[in-house]
Order: sequence, then C-alpha cells, then structure tokens
Amino acid sequence: MVSNESCEMVGEGYCPCPLEGAAEVLSRKWTLSILVTIGNFKKLRFNNLLSKIKINPKTLTDRLKELEKMNLIKRTVYAETPLRVEYSLTKKGVSLRKATIPLMKWAIKEKN
Repeated sequence: MVSNESCEMVGEGYCPCPLEGAAEVLSRKWTLSILVTIGNFKKLRFNNLLSKIKINPKTLTDRLKELEKMNLIKRTVYAETPLRVEYSLTKKGVSLRKATIPLMKWAIKEKN
C-alpha cells in the first residue's frame, strides 16, 4: 500500500493513493461477492456461503482468512457438537459494503 506522505495532490485536490489501497482489497476475485453476500444475510456459515457464491472451497477459505485479517469480517466459533462457525461483517466491513453500493448500481446501469 502507498503511504500518504508520498502522495501528490491532483485535480480538485484529491489524492488517488487511498484508492490504491482500496483497489488492492477489492480487486481480489470473490472479495466483493463475499462481502455483499455476508452483508445481505448478516451471518452465514461456511457451507451456506459456499452454496450462495459457487466458489471453490479452498478459495473461499483463503478469502475469508484475508478478510478476517483485514478486520472486514468476524469469524465466530460456537463450542457445539458439531462445531458451528459463522461469519459476519465487522463495522469496517459494513462501511466498505455501503461504500460499494453506488459502484454496484453503476455497474447494473451500465450493463443494461
């Protein structure tokens, strides 16, 4: 990620550097789908998420670990038999999901 100290202001005084960090997160395949799907259902278990997105289980595991490390999702483990694990968005994840809604609306509009 680029530091703000090396960022030069352009145009209307906005620096594009923070967008590079966001693009780094969002450009990973399946990231947006995972965030939006978890956000739509509030909480999802791994297999529920897997069936809704139709993603390879290893890829889903990898993305969930990355998103948890970035504090975008929360993994909650319940000490039950069988073990139950649920994924939900953190405040940061909810904020990112809300920020992507205009982009999704734009994509839908441009598709038609």
